[in-house]
Amino acid sequence: MNRVPSSSLGCGELSPASGAPITSLNQEACNNIPKRISLSDRHRHALNYLVQERSPDKQFDVEEDGDEVLYMDFNLKKEIGRIPEFQHLAMQGGEAGISADIAIMKQNLNVLKNLSRGSQEPKSAPQIAMYPEEPVEWGQPNTLICLADGFFPPHITMTWKRNSEPVTDEVNITEFYIKQDYSYQRFTYLSFIPNPGDMYSCHVEHEGLQDSTTVFWEPEVPEEQSGPWTVICVLGIILGIISAVVGVILLIKERQRLQAQQHGI
Repeated sequence: MNRVPSSSLGCGELSPASGAPITSLNQEACNNIPKRISLSDRHRHALNYLVQERSPDKQFDVEEDGDEVLYMDFNLKKEIGRIPEFQHLAMQGGEAGISADIAIMKQNLNVLKNLSRGSQEPKSAPQIAMYPEEPVEWGQPNTLICLADGFFPPHITMTWKRNSEPVTDEVNITEFYIKQDYSYQRFTYLSFIPNPGDMYSCHVEHEGLQDSTTVFWEPEVPEEQSGPWTVICVLGIILGIISAVVGVILLIKERQRLQAQQHGI
């Protein structure tokens, strides 16, 4: 899909082993961005830049084989490694160098806006999916994942609810990940403890959608896990019935005893 957006620009550089470079616009607009990291040719790597007029107005991250391993926190002005192997990795020039690249890209974005002559920005609606990270076990900590995939432009709102109540604690959200077709995907994670009867929802807003979309998820466990709970419930019901029957019998016997006493008087 060929995209020529008027308000966002993404650039990427892949290691030689991966083939063609990633770019969400015109690669010529990215050619003056210097290489700032040395990466192994044994894996597929991508250095991704994003600038746009809306929030977030800038982003930089490094991917290995499609997974984000490092990103730039522009508030902290430092690189953040998402996995231990990349904690030591440093970008040439650090945050100042990346910010200089971003400034160049913003200039290129203005040029591209003028070349677009006011043409309407393309919009692609996200596909939404929600699923647990691990098999569900009652009472065991887990992570619920909400994925928005294949959307454009890279601006989206994703929020969580538990039993219709907003949830903000234990929530994380990734950067925007650029795809080979130049659309984007984003993940948000919710740490939770599954309990029977709970209902979770992921609410997504994007300008490619006619209306906002909400996806619901309710924890379920495999039958072998739910079996013991079913047995306990059945035993509880049986014990309740037995207790009720015994109570009725005792009540009848007590009434008979009282009636016998009255006749004796």
